[in-house]
This record gives sequence, C-alpha cells and structure tokens, in this order.
Amino acid sequence: MNEKILNKASQLPEEPGVYIFKDQKGVVVYVGKAKKLKRRVLSYFRESTWAKNEKAKRIAEEAEDLDFIMVTSEREALLLEANLIFNGKPKYNVFLKDSRTYPYIYISADQYPYLGITRTKELEGSYFGPYTSAGLVRKLLEFLQKVFRIRTCSYDLSRVKKPCFLYHLKMCSAPCVEKVTPEEYREQLSALTDFLEGDTLKVREALLKRMTVLSEAMQFERAAEIRDILSSMDDLYAFQGVEASLDLKADILAVSTGLAALLQVRGGMLLGKLVFDFPDGTPIDFITQFYYAKGNRIPKALIVTGLKKKDIKQFKRDFQYIGDPRDEQEERLLSIAFKNIDEEQKIRLNAAHSLRQAHQILGLKRFPSRIEGIDISHTQGLYTVASVVVFDNGKPNKSEYRRYRISELDEPNDFEAIATVIKRRYTKHPLPDLLLIDGGEPQLRAVEKAFAEIGMDEYEVVGLAKEFNELVFLDSRDRVKLKEEHPVLRMIISIDNEAHRFAINYHRVLRERRFQTSRIDDIPGIGPKRKKALLRAFGSVKGIAEASEADLYGVLKNSKAVEAVVQWANEKSGD
Repeated sequence: MNEKILNKASQLPEEPGVYIFKDQKGVVVYVGKAKKLKRRVLSYFRESTWAKNEKAKRIAEEAEDLDFIMVTSEREALLLEANLIFNGKPKYNVFLKDSRTYPYIYISADQYPYLGITRTKELEGSYFGPYTSAGLVRKLLEFLQKVFRIRTCSYDLSRVKKPCFLYHLKMCSAPCVEKVTPEEYREQLSALTDFLEGDTLKVREALLKRMTVLSEAMQFERAAEIRDILSSMDDLYAFQGVEASLDLKADILAVSTGLAALLQVRGGMLLGKLVFDFPDGTPIDFITQFYYAKGNRIPKALIVTGLKKKDIKQFKRDFQYIGDPRDEQEERLLSIAFKNIDEEQKIRLNAAHSLRQAHQILGLKRFPSRIEGIDISHTQGLYTVASVVVFDNGKPNKSEYRRYRISELDEPNDFEAIATVIKRRYTKHPLPDLLLIDGGEPQLRAVEKAFAEIGMDEYEVVGLAKEFNELVFLDSRDRVKLKEEHPVLRMIISIDNEAHRFAINYHRVLRERRFQTSRIDDIPGIGPKRKKALLRAFGSVKGIAEASEADLYGVLKNSKAVEAVVQWANEKSGD
C-alpha cells in the first residue's frame, strides 16, 4: 500500500471536491468526486472495499500520487469531475464516446454571423445539434436560408462588392453590400436561433399570417413563395419520421447495456436520434459529460428514468423539467429510445459474430476491427478515380471515407491505379487490420508491388474474385469459397459494394461536371466565372436553359450576356 498517498489522503478535508489519482509517470488514471474528500479517498485503500469493488482495488494498486481540488458544493464537484474526465479520458473512468461523428449547425461569431455545417466544435461561435443525419441538416439549412436569409458564405465581407446569386434567390439578405441593417440582421438571427431551440410553431404561424396578408393584397406571386416555404417545412417533419406535438421541446434519454440513446425533439421535430458507447455509464454521467463537459445545448426538458431526488435537485436550475415521462407521448418517445438501443445491440452482435468468423476462416493475423475497401472506376480510362471506404467493428465510418482522382495514367490500367492509391494513402495513413481489394491475384500482385515500393511488409490483404465469389490471398493460403448466405461473405460483399458505390458516385460527378461545362462553353460572353455562377445558381444546363431573363440577369448583371444565354437556350430547344 502506497504510504505517500495514504499520508496525503489522511490530511484531506472533509469537504466537497474532486480527487485525482495518478500513476508513476504522472498520468491521471482516475478522477472522482466526493461530498467528503477524506472519507471517500481513504475508502480506496480498505480491503473491505476491494472485496466488493475490483476497480477500486486496481486503482489503489496503480496509483502513485494523489491530487485534489476543493469546491463549494456537490454540484460544482459533479461538473468539475465531468470536465476533467472529458478532457483527460483517464484509464479507469467511464466516458462518453460517440458511436459515429454527428453533424452540427454552426453560427459564427462574426459581426454578421454566417451559417454552416460542421462535425467538429473548433471555431468560436454557437453550435446546434448534434443531428443524426447530414441529409436532414442540409434540408434544414436550406429551409433556414429561405425563411431567415442568414448568409452561408464565410467571406471577408469588406472585400465583397456585389451580392451573390443567393440574394437574388431570396436566400440571403446580403449584409455584404448593406442590403440589411445590423439591427435587422440581428433580429433575423435571433428568430433563427429561437427556431433551432424549438419555437417552430411561432415561425409557422408568422409565415401563415404573412401568406394570408399577401393573398388579400392580391400579391399572389409572393404569397406562393411563402406557401412553398411552408411546404418545405412540412417536408422536414416528414423526413424525421416520428410524430410529436408541435409544442414539445425535450431530449429523451435512455441508458442501457453499455449504450446511451438520445432523441432530440424541438418544436415537434425529431432533429437527433443519437447513439453513444457508454460502458458502465449512468444517466448522471451522461448528463454531466454530454451537456456540461461537451458544451451541448441544454433543452428545456430532459425525460429520463432512474434519477434520485438529490440528482434532480442538482440540475433543476438548468432544466425547466428533468425526470420521468409526464404523459403518454413522452412515454412513447422513451420507449423508442430504448428500442434504438436494442436495435444497435442486435447490429453489433451480428457484426461481431461475422468479424470473429472472418478472423478464423480467413486465417488473419489480427482481429479485423478496422477494414478498408478499395475500388477503381473509369470510363475507357477517362477520369480514373479510386475510393477508400472504412468499416470499424463491422459498421461503415463514413466520416473517414476518401476519394482519389488518379491523373497520372495516360491510358486505362486498373493495376497501376490500385498501386497509385495504395502509395498515396498508406504513406500518410495507418494500415487497417484488413485491406479488401476488388479483384483476384493480378490485383493483389499490384498491391504487393506498391507496398514494397514504400517499404511496408506488415499488411493483411484479401481480394474478392467476384466471378466465383472467392476470397484470394497473396501467400500460400488456399482460396476460400463460401456459400452466398454465409455471414462472412455477405459482410465482405457489402464492403466491396460500398466501395464500388462510392467510387461510381465520384466518377459520375466528374463526368456530369465535364458534360455540363462543355455544353455551355460555346455561349458568347460566358467565361469561366459566369459559367460557374450560372451552374451554382441553376444547378444544371437544363436549369440554365429554362431560367427566366430576370433570374439570369440577377446572376449575370449584364444584359448582353443574358441575351446570349437566351439565344443559346432558344437554339438548344430547337435542336
């Protein structure tokens, strides 16, 4: 037993605070809180505690030093502990880990703040979220632009001389050229913030009222614009797929079997359906780490079971309500949260079983926790691209997917393309546990050659020879042929299909970009900048051809250029 720590512990006050155990290198191994510091820390060194708590025994055996921070209340101790755990992630503490990277809506701290989407919280400003789906966030952002007209560009506004096409599309109030006063912009931003915090009903009622006024004034075109905005709002509700009353602004938390699920409902809209790894965590641990340590916005209500009265008391000042469901609707939403945990567990159990089988059947040196799949795509050698998809513990990690454009080749050569992406990726990124290649022995030989050129030999690669659904190796292992329904083959084919889909999508984008660009190259007076502006404003060659003269002028700001586009569109329609 460490006498140094015992001496320190015996001198601790019987006051609230946080205690910190460190190992012989000074690394923090555990952070805890206590109402009475001395009593709590000394308990780690009693054999009666060790008999009931194996973790306490391991902490006492590993600890070589002790530090503490006194606070004035249990609440302060709770919040300080959460911050120290989140920032230091000590070895023996429970800490919240995202099962995937979720997107946020970001509002910058500029004089005229801009809106954006981000998956990190590095910049100064305000963050709303996290949200479950990037698709939902994009739809939400487009709606916010239409209603509140807050800018989405991050330009230095002092250098902007004229408004962009979003102003003409009525999706930005153009603070860059002072089309809106600072006071008006702040009001728009305040209303947008209220909407994101759940005051959706107020926005809807204001839009309906405005549409009615415009209709009565016989301004039918402007009224139709409001109708379209309301329609896009309805689309948002349909997209999120869970019914809730429009006045509900709450988070719904379920913690079970090493996972936490959180539903975020704002103004009747389910904006987040999040799942976190949380082994041995409690609802209190989640609340302190998610809302306080990570700085996520605190909702008006938090629906969660299993809290004691003293726990609820500690958080009363921040939440208008915290505790058990208050009605049938909240009970139903809590049930959905627990069902999300059940579904996540089923998926993980199936994936874990397939990975264990793959490890054994394929004779892999390491357990394939991380698998990366590579695929090549081109059209007769034009725009050769490669994709790399990443699967962690059997699940796609889309935030780590990467695309590579292979411009070094003069003619189609899949083997050289594979070798190129191998060298470009693995000179910068660590090797996965298993690398999956779409192809047989010739493709694997290209991989072998590429790794040799960059001086790597400790890698594990498997090829999928699709013609016979056989798994191929570089060494003396025999080919493995599995039945179509075998979980290992299904897993590998799904990874290969995902790599193929990701490569094809990128290739299609490049082809379409080339096709669209070439179609408008011959319009007189339309150079690269105007071409880019037209494609950004109208989305496609077809959109440009169908645009009205007023909309074209809003983008081009030049009557001769508009005439040239109109003439081109007329000739195109006569082809």
